Amino acid sequence: MKILVIDDERPTLAMFRLFLTACGYEVLTAENGEQGMDFFASEGPDIVFTDIRMPGMDGLEVLRQIRESGSSCPVIIITGHGDMEPAMAALDLAASDFINKPVERTALNSALVRAEKQLYQTEPAEFSVTETPGDQCLKLIFSGRLSQAAASKLSAIDLETVPGGKALFLFKDNFSIDRHGVFILLEYLRQTAGSGVRIEMSGLSHNHIRFFEMAGVDKLASLVPSNPGETGL
Repeated sequence: MKILVIDDERPTLAMFRLFLTACGYEVLTAENGEQGMDFFASEGPDIVFTDIRMPGMDGLEVLRQIRESGSSCPVIIITGHGDMEPAMAALDLAASDFINKPVERTALNSALVRAEKQLYQTEPAEFSVTETPGDQCLKLIFSGRLSQAAASKLSAIDLETVPGGKALFLFKDNFSIDRHGVFILLEYLRQTAGSGVRIEMSGLSHNHIRFFEMAGVDKLASLVPSNPGETGL
């Protein structure tokens, strides 16, 4: 599998090359967005990592051009810690995932696993939430892309009479979200906060949990990581 990494910092490129090569990937590196897009056109990588802040063509423009080309190639955005607005903009452009600098092995592994699964998905991207009643709690299974158009599907779920006072939100591998989806989810959680229902979210990638924490979702629901430990690269 071929991976393209775009970053204007050579030490970051060297770190990615070392780790990804050791994991068996073929690695291409580019020091700017323009060079990265040239490699994308000529080499057709399976997965792209791109820094969001670079001189000249930044990571958002790289992502925009990849999407405008018609490619659904997973693009993973590399951001600085706490870069909420750029992360939102990347999700609006259907970024596959994002990781923060300094890059941690857990976050990188999570992004790679998610990207590889997306390459072979045959499920539709349309958002759906499936209600599965149980004796102890209500399970909601989220799949597809949560955006403004999907607001009615989420608001139709009533948590007022949840058995056991607990709701479990399970997010499938093909789940994604944009700026409007984040606001919709936050508003839904705020509206149900007074019901006394405990909400637990599971199945999110390590990196989406980071993003949800930045957005304040963790103040309204428990976020359960798949891999709670972190190891620096």
